[in-house]
Amino acid sequence: AMPPRPTPDGVMSDTKPTTSSSAPAAASKRVSPRENFAQLRATYGDALLKFIASVMFGLKGAMLGVIGTSALPYAQNYLKLSAKELQRYGIVAAFPWTVKPIIGMTSDLFPIGGYHKRYYIALTSIIGSAAIIMLAMTDFKPGMGPMYVLGLLAVNAQVATADLLTEGKYTERMRENPSKSSDMVSFVWMCITLGGVFATVVSFFSIRSKNYNSLLWIAVPLSAQAVFTSLAGWLPEEKVGDPDAESATKRAQGKELWRKNFAVFAMSIFMAIMCLLLAVVQFLQLSNSYVDLAVTLGVTFVLSVSMYVCLPRPIANVTFFLFLTSVLSVSFGSAMSYWFTVDEKCLPDGPHFDYLFYSVYTSIIARVCGAIGIYLFQVFFSNANVRFAFWMSAVLSSVASIGDYIIVHRWNKQWGISDKAFYLVGDTILEPIVGMMASMPSVVLMSKMCPENMEATMFAILASFSNLGGSLSSALGVFAMDLAGIKTDLKSSEGGSCDFSGLPNLIFYCGILFPLISIPLTFVFVPNINMQDVVNLDTGKRERKTNDDKESEPLLAANK
Repeated sequence: AMPPRPTPDGVMSDTKPTTSSSAPAAASKRVSPRENFAQLRATYGDALLKFIASVMFGLKGAMLGVIGTSALPYAQNYLKLSAKELQRYGIVAAFPWTVKPIIGMTSDLFPIGGYHKRYYIALTSIIGSAAIIMLAMTDFKPGMGPMYVLGLLAVNAQVATADLLTEGKYTERMRENPSKSSDMVSFVWMCITLGGVFATVVSFFSIRSKNYNSLLWIAVPLSAQAVFTSLAGWLPEEKVGDPDAESATKRAQGKELWRKNFAVFAMSIFMAIMCLLLAVVQFLQLSNSYVDLAVTLGVTFVLSVSMYVCLPRPIANVTFFLFLTSVLSVSFGSAMSYWFTVDEKCLPDGPHFDYLFYSVYTSIIARVCGAIGIYLFQVFFSNANVRFAFWMSAVLSSVASIGDYIIVHRWNKQWGISDKAFYLVGDTILEPIVGMMASMPSVVLMSKMCPENMEATMFAILASFSNLGGSLSSALGVFAMDLAGIKTDLKSSEGGSCDFSGLPNLIFYCGILFPLISIPLTFVFVPNINMQDVVNLDTGKRERKTNDDKESEPLLAANK
């Protein structure tokens, strides 16, 4: 859905704000930031670092930040969307993030002007900038939701393309310079975080003055700068010459890679078709929720089967586990966002948080707490058993929802605790810490299941399955909200007709109980290894370490 603020995976997401999953590991040797940055410049070059800043700070952090902050005010005040409509449109807007493997395959197979990356980023940036200008110039009214979500779809396409292709370049450089890989990941994470902080700061003035449209105008230069940086050649990339002039060895290697991994590429195309089907169904806003449910369950089943048809069994097991647990984490974030922010006409006994508190003040605290969660994961789980890490992830995710259960029941008021104070402790401080600690095991495990010479493609496929699982989770959440009788009609003449009586049950079943389903699944689908172990992709078991591996490298050193 469209939240008051974005996650790194796109503008319209129905979760609380998080920091990037590419967060750095604790370095074993402390050096000053200036010395560290000088070493990065010497290793990777100024041009690549500047382009990473352009994409990660300018697009993924700052631009998505300001547009995401504007999303909830636009949905409630201009478009008058219900919580279910909001969540449906969120699935549509997130579509580009679920088809990243297709974006990567297209850029690899069909260079534009002799370049595999440059002009793809420039072209999508031109489209994205134009879409933001269109959004900023339009006087949105009820019934214009499809136009709004198509604009955000173009924005997400820009960021997803730039993110993937930039990621491909710096991970390539990281393989060439493994000793500085953790520093590169730290730099990327820092750019995204600082971009998010910048977005929060500039959003303060627009939200305080209730000039939500100005947020979109702020996003225009942040989007357009990527057109300049890509066309200027800041992303280091050699121009592809005449295919006949390329070395026979390189062409033979490419053909062999395609032949050996044809099933993987075919699955990427098939997955894109399923994603498109899901997006179209959600965009049409069908009145029969059981049709939505049938499509959601059908897509889930078909994709689950395709994993085992196209992937080696150990990789398929892990992919299925991450995908299924993501799907079963049924998302109803838009209902929670509405419960916290609608006025007294819609919810007389609600918290009635203003956007400044809900979208700006708490966002700053949440970003800091997300970083704390990363640190705690590194301290307590950096060499833990992977299954145990997922058990703790499930338990922590379940416990984190108890705070929502308490505040929705209004027990905090009976205890003499104000809504803002309780929200700050639970959703703003504890939930980002728990959320980041819960997401890290998935990131680490995905990075271990990538075959040699297929790292970028396979990681993109695994990440896309995870993103698609989130979309399916949101689709199930729409059905669950309908089943629970959640109503958020902001178009009525009385100023709002709402019913949140079923929200406590949603939190109990979908937020507290469902995450625990992943615990027994780990015994079947997750390899019994430690975080630092290397996985044999043929057997799915731990490979014995050599003497060279005696000293463990930082856990998240190259796991972007």
